[in-house]
Amino acid sequence: MADATGPKPNEIDPDNLSRLLELELIQKRATWKQAGERYRSIRTAGFVFLFVLIVGCLIGGYFAFMRLNETRSNQPSPATSSVPRR
Repeated sequence: MADATGPKPNEIDPDNLSRLLELELIQKRATWKQAGERYRSIRTAGFVFLFVLIVGCLIGGYFAFMRLNETRSNQPSPATSSVPRR
């Protein structure tokens, strides 16, 4: 005859279930934290890349305009009239 006071295999122990759920949540939090750190480092690298790109474009534009001004100032001024007046 089966013992009526013993635990049945279909019964779920609430304490054991809460412990298992807590362990699973701790593991998920650790995974989320690692993923968050990885995404944060990728985002930081993206911002650094954009900053370097913008600064490089500004420096390149500065030198291009300086060279353009230099070539304009070295050009001879155009003559007012190529035909002599009498």
